[in-house]
Amino acid sequence: MNFAPRMPTIIVALAFVLIGLLGTFGGALPDLAGMSSQTVGAWSFIVAAIALFAGMIFKGI
Repeated sequence: MNFAPRMPTIIVALAFVLIGLLGTFGGALPDLAGMSSQTVGAWSFIVAAIALFAGMIFKGI
């Protein structure tokens, strides 16, 4: 089945996308746990995509 993500899921994913933009293209994030700003940004995009996919696959997320 295919569901639409709920508003909290969309807001969390949007926050991760903004972090991804700041880290990947802006270089505005500090280095975290030995990872560069670009790496943090890329992982943030991946987490946002997983959150949205989970919201489409599972009901109530």
